[in-house]
Amino acid sequence: MSSLDSSKQFDSIHDDYTFFEEHASEAEGDLQGYLPCVSPLAQSGQVVRLLDFGCGDGRFSVRFLSGAGFLPDKLTISLVEPDAGYRQQAATLTQAFTATPVSAWPALPAGREDSFDLVLANHVFYYVNELSETLGQILHSLTAGGLFLMSMAGSDNVLMKLIEASFSSLHQPMPYHRAEDVEATLAQLGQSFKKQEVHYQLIFPDLKENRLKILRFLLGDHFAQMEQRQILKLFDAYTREGRVVIQTFHYQYVIGK
Repeated sequence: MSSLDSSKQFDSIHDDYTFFEEHASEAEGDLQGYLPCVSPLAQSGQVVRLLDFGCGDGRFSVRFLSGAGFLPDKLTISLVEPDAGYRQQAATLTQAFTATPVSAWPALPAGREDSFDLVLANHVFYYVNELSETLGQILHSLTAGGLFLMSMAGSDNVLMKLIEASFSSLHQPMPYHRAEDVEATLAQLGQSFKKQEVHYQLIFPDLKENRLKILRFLLGDHFAQMEQRQILKLFDAYTREGRVVIQTFHYQYVIGK
């Protein structure tokens, strides 16, 4: 079984994650990139078996499904999410988009080869236990002609730079994977891919409590080890008229089987 929760726990940062979602245009950018890729599947009339790997609280899943336009009787949904509260919420939210019961697991079960026509992994692979094993399992879970959509930030992403600087303050390497790690692993697996940039912004009122919310979201339980005053200053370069304004980008990957 492939697990997601090796390097970051979300159970204590739900509110901080929500704050990020509400103040970033990241999700909208991802939708604009994903939806043209899935439109042919949605319009094909075939039954589409979807795996949302690392679905979180399900709110992005709902936006994705709302935009994709799959017919409920032509869609089955499977979810993987280790956070039990998020998993239940996501299953409830996505049930309206399919005529069959949603399957929801804390990890992807073994024996799911050739099971899914569409796999979505939106900003998930930063945190997996074994990158090669998990990517390999997902690639094997695709049906012939299946589609795998994934988003990841690389070392050129501003938020990734903030994370790296925070861990540098502890003289520790960052424990999360980057887009570069995913690309190298796909190459090792012999898997080709298409890649595109997704530009977005994060803007929020420049208050200490808001800086702390973003840091807790970015760092998870590692945040408690760090000297707050030092890492709070990392936002100083991005202040503008009483707000923190971050313009950055990440990558989307489109993988066909």
